[in-house]
Amino acid sequence: MELKNIPSMTELLKSNEFSTLDINLDILKKIINIELKSYREKIQKNSDLKVSITELKNQILMACESILNAEGKIVINGTGVVLHTNLGRSPIPKDISKNVFDLISNYSDLEININQKKRNSRISKTSELLKLLTGCESSGVFNNGAMALVVCLSALGKNKEILVSRSESIEIGGGFRIPEIIKMSGQKIIDIGTTNKTYLRDYENNITEKTIAILKVHKSNYKIDGFTSEVGINELSNLGKKFNIPVIHDIGSGNFMNSVDFDLPYEPKISESVDEGADITLFSGDKLLGGPQCGIIVGKKNYIEKINKSPLARASRVDKLNLYILNSILIKYLSNDPKNKLSSWELINLKQKDLEKRGKNILQKLPSNFFSLEKTSSTVGGGTFPEANLDSIAVVMHQEKLIMKLETFLLNLKTPILGKIENGMLMLDLRTIFPEYDSYLIENLNNFFNNDSF
Repeated sequence: MELKNIPSMTELLKSNEFSTLDINLDILKKIINIELKSYREKIQKNSDLKVSITELKNQILMACESILNAEGKIVINGTGVVLHTNLGRSPIPKDISKNVFDLISNYSDLEININQKKRNSRISKTSELLKLLTGCESSGVFNNGAMALVVCLSALGKNKEILVSRSESIEIGGGFRIPEIIKMSGQKIIDIGTTNKTYLRDYENNITEKTIAILKVHKSNYKIDGFTSEVGINELSNLGKKFNIPVIHDIGSGNFMNSVDFDLPYEPKISESVDEGADITLFSGDKLLGGPQCGIIVGKKNYIEKINKSPLARASRVDKLNLYILNSILIKYLSNDPKNKLSSWELINLKQKDLEKRGKNILQKLPSNFFSLEKTSSTVGGGTFPEANLDSIAVVMHQEKLIMKLETFLLNLKTPILGKIENGMLMLDLRTIFPEYDSYLIENLNNFFNNDSF
């Protein structure tokens, strides 16, 4: 197609294909201009390129559909990663989402005590729940974990020093690093000890009149083995009391469960951090806790009140939607058996034998010459249990020539199905596919063979 043959804006707007689109005309023109510019650039780079007008119109339609669907869509997670960062991390239990729908569609008691008809803190209910669950004196909730740390440190002063072990000066998700977060908060990091060994004396020898806090960061997303030594919260707490310096424990993923009961390595609980003497404990809401994105701070009342009065606290406070969800999740932890009420822990707790039974039922309804069941390993994800695997079962496409075609087909469904490619096979790990989607999975795996691409 030559440049002169590319249809004009006027011609394209007259096309029947765009007449049914419920989209503002000025916006449609912007989308068309973007696609026209793209096509002109392609032809200028390759004059022999053959692009049909039909293909151009389809590309414009796809661009429009992509924008109109920008609010997000359900994705069926066949990767086996329970807390998949790219897929929204922890799924929220459906009973909570239904209740939240009613709450956000109406007015609510977000910042009011109805009985007393007085203004109330938006996190008052959350604070009461966290006191019961962790034994803390007070708490704060912010829009994510990294921001919670910034707010916490900045509230303690400016141009002061924070002591951090070199082995805990880590990088968290998205390339953010502890030293950068400390710098952003207006403080200076003082690295102590060595990469593999840090002793109590390393902390004590570096305390000066500028030291404002000791920060201990839990190594949840990596592990150091061998010739190592680190200082526990209990010892740091005694040191902090001696010099009147708060001990801050960034525990990471927000665990309330006994992880050993799930055949996982030991992961400290929030209540243990509080019990062992941490003055301030920070953790995320959308990882092991199983809730929405937020950063939670619990600890001693005098420090938490100072943090909550910081101007940054207001700027980064949690929104009402996530706060409602968080409260509902925390209430589930009050029950006798919370693991059966929290989606992420239900998925973690699934047994391979039960997944295999379910997989056999699915396999019976698929062409046996193309699909099989294979043992595989799921992971918890979300920066937790880096070396732990969960025995699982996957429905597998074992015809190597069809793997890429099937993957593309599944990703382009109205409700996409995302799998993982391992050992030359496309695997759909059943651990992270909710059983309610089994029929949809079966239907579309069969539909693939009736598709033109096949």
